[in-house]
Amino acid sequence: MRVFVIGSFVMACSVKVARLPQAGESLNGLAFLAEPGGKGFNLALATHKLGITVDGLFAVGTDVFSPMVRSTFAQVGFSEDMLVPHVGSTGAGVAFVDASGENCLAVCLGANLALGAEDVRAVAARVGQADLVAATFESPDASIREAFALARTLGLPTLLNPSPVRPIDPTILADTAILVVNAVEAANFGLGAPDAIADAQAATPAIAALLDGGLELLVVTLGERGAMAFRPGSPPLRQAAFAVAAVDTVGAGDAFTAGLMAGLLADEPVDAALRQAAACGALTTCRFGAFGAFPTARALAAFLDAAAV
Repeated sequence: MRVFVIGSFVMACSVKVARLPQAGESLNGLAFLAEPGGKGFNLALATHKLGITVDGLFAVGTDVFSPMVRSTFAQVGFSEDMLVPHVGSTGAGVAFVDASGENCLAVCLGANLALGAEDVRAVAARVGQADLVAATFESPDASIREAFALARTLGLPTLLNPSPVRPIDPTILADTAILVVNAVEAANFGLGAPDAIADAQAATPAIAALLDGGLELLVVTLGERGAMAFRPGSPPLRQAAFAVAAVDTVGAGDAFTAGLMAGLLADEPVDAALRQAAACGALTTCRFGAFGAFPTARALAAFLDAAAV
């Protein structure tokens, strides 16, 4: 099984605080962590740790962070061929994490914004070797549009996590098989309020329109309320959240998506893949930071076995 990720890389700095700051307020930090991150990298790493072969494209800048990116890829076992150098700064971001694990963050994407269609065309043969092509919205539309169009021409499924939220290019949406959004993103796209989605007995009109338009699977994550999955011609599937002592929610959504992809690629039923996804997200919240928090396939299996008792 192989996933090709149209990726993003961000040097992620996290500060643990007692509570999230208000505008203009300075707080004492309780802990600080700087680690490799970015939604695309997190998705790739979380998928890799579940035993899936990962390839992809990641734009890296020409600044002091560039050697760190290359070192990180070597450390986790990713090929340096996945890196595309572009003039400018490597992506960087800062997150505040409160005592309950909730977070707020800001990201400067830098070189990630330079990843273009020509970069994808240069590795078209590698894209064609994948079983699924995935992307987040930390990558530009041009690179996603090119990769998804190629994937669909080859009959490969595509997965889009449109985060950070921005309008979805209709061309990209037409080539998307699986869409994964959180509650805030779902509301922003007009798919329904969180309560309406969480309590839905059938797809909302906006969700139904997406499914009628060719989308094969829509998954909405709802935090402590779990997740909902919508498919054409089937009732919604509900997945409860796993109860864990959350320390940090950074990366949990990326881990969820990785678990979903791994389950679907293993030909598991959607409900089983959804359960695995929820478990991956829950396990990731149990540690501060994301890089070292994503579960291995063995840790995931042990967690699910224990939860079934």
